Amino acid sequence: MNKRLRLTIIFILAFFMLIPAKTLFAKDAETSLQKNDASGLDFDINSLAEHRAEKGLRNLEPYSIMLINRGMKAYNEKKEKETVILLEGAKELSPDLPLTYFYLSWINFSFSPSGFSAASDYLYAGGKAFLNNFWWSFQTAGMLSIGLFLAFYASMGMFLITLILSNVRLYIHDIIENKRKILLLLTPIILVFLGPGFGIIGFMLPFWRYIKGKERVMVYIAVMTAILLVFASPWFSLFFDTLKDKTLHSVVKINEGLYTGEAIEIPREGRSYEIAFADALNLKRKGYYNKAAAVYKDLLNRKEDAMVYNNLANSYVGLGNNDMAITFYDKALQLKKMSQAYFNLSQIYRDKFDFTRAKEYYLKAIETDPLKVAFYNSIKGLSVNRFVMDETLSNKELWLMALKRPLHDKSIEMMLSFVNRELSAALLLLLMFALYISDRYSSPGAYKCIRCGEIYCRKCEKKIFRENVCHICYKTLVKMGELTPKERVEKILEIQHYKIRRNQAMKILTLIFPGIGHIYYGWTVSGAIKLLLFNFFIFSTLLWFYIPAPVSMDLLSSFFRWASVTGLIVVYVATVVNIFRRVP
Repeated sequence: MNKRLRLTIIFILAFFMLIPAKTLFAKDAETSLQKNDASGLDFDINSLAEHRAEKGLRNLEPYSIMLINRGMKAYNEKKEKETVILLEGAKELSPDLPLTYFYLSWINFSFSPSGFSAASDYLYAGGKAFLNNFWWSFQTAGMLSIGLFLAFYASMGMFLITLILSNVRLYIHDIIENKRKILLLLTPIILVFLGPGFGIIGFMLPFWRYIKGKERVMVYIAVMTAILLVFASPWFSLFFDTLKDKTLHSVVKINEGLYTGEAIEIPREGRSYEIAFADALNLKRKGYYNKAAAVYKDLLNRKEDAMVYNNLANSYVGLGNNDMAITFYDKALQLKKMSQAYFNLSQIYRDKFDFTRAKEYYLKAIETDPLKVAFYNSIKGLSVNRFVMDETLSNKELWLMALKRPLHDKSIEMMLSFVNRELSAALLLLLMFALYISDRYSSPGAYKCIRCGEIYCRKCEKKIFRENVCHICYKTLVKMGELTPKERVEKILEIQHYKIRRNQAMKILTLIFPGIGHIYYGWTVSGAIKLLLFNFFIFSTLLWFYIPAPVSMDLLSSFFRWASVTGLIVVYVATVVNIFRRVP
């Protein structure tokens, strides 16, 4: 599947997001509008665009958000032309803000060919902006993955506890027959001290002999997924750490050319490559060209980088040393063909009145990346920030920077294990092997007749019939002559009463929590899927309600809250209706 098709599929959902989000959460937008208007901000879009270009910025989010809010207010008042002008102004001031494109897509949508085409173009542009916007992509991925992690963890515990409780009578029966079998509980009690995840899975060991078929397959899948989560759990801890990292926030703002009104916080000591790069970029934009050049030279001592050579050359342009700048542009191009370097060289040679070479480099810049050149042309001017163009860290590099950060809070990792990841994975594999050995070599335990619910074992009767049917039920089905009519009627009534009690228990458990009733009844796979879905929507709702998101993501957060609550209701109602229609 190519990238454009993936973007189209993903962000068609985003388009439909805007209708319920805007309708159900218009009050949020109105409140935000009142706050922005109360701040006394008023402006001319053209002068702000000039200010942004002079400072070397690419996005002015607070002003764009205000324009979006005003645009949606105009839309509600049926002022369509004013709405488009305001939203286009928001896009002009913050071309990397996805929300603007999604609203423009929604407003331009119609079933005519031109309306559908315009909406699709804006939707695709919004998808690209989403993937290139660090906080939008990072926070959305984090929230969804953590919601799935917590849902699996809770579902695994509930699934295993349901299996244990449905078989606890069998284990008690075996303990009464053989007191030494209580020692099987020692293993899970010991495993609890290694972590909650080990304890939950370890408690399956005493009950393993009573679990058959699909239930066993699901337990194996749960253990394998737990092993994968052991290695994925640092990402979840890292996500919460990243949201609180002021340095990373500053690096992202600098590299995305973003103004949000917050102060820049860059440490002076122990800096990573990316932090130092952002610091140099910020210094150059503020006119401290010597300081910026010094930082860039220090980065080149760490490794040769075409981006650093290009930006170092820009610093020399600011110092008025164009010859030195040309030298570093050439070094950048020796490492990588960059539209920035070609464009900057064309500007330098044009300033030297060497129009032949200026045209040559300009055409190479267009050949390398025409979209970037179009953007450069739209903002170019006489100040250094507009005369030559800086290279910045990509969204992928910002992601790698975030993922490489040292962890400070490991509370989520400890939800699974109290030991390191490698030992945790080894112990879980050992636990799975123990389940396999127990399956092959342990003697059969007690069993429950699936027709009447009575518990039997080898000491109670020598002959155990197929499909876990006791000998009396077997006689009512096959050897009817061995029972008197009264005995047969009594047994049939007992079977019927057992079915009624079982069906009622299933309905009650389903009403309490969808999926548990299915697992109790033996519909293991469908029950596990419903349980996982319901838990996911629960945790997704909680996460989007209680974890703060950037102001620009307010309506996206509202959509996910709305979608999660809707998902909860749909899964719950569908599961309950299915059970009450399917089970007499």
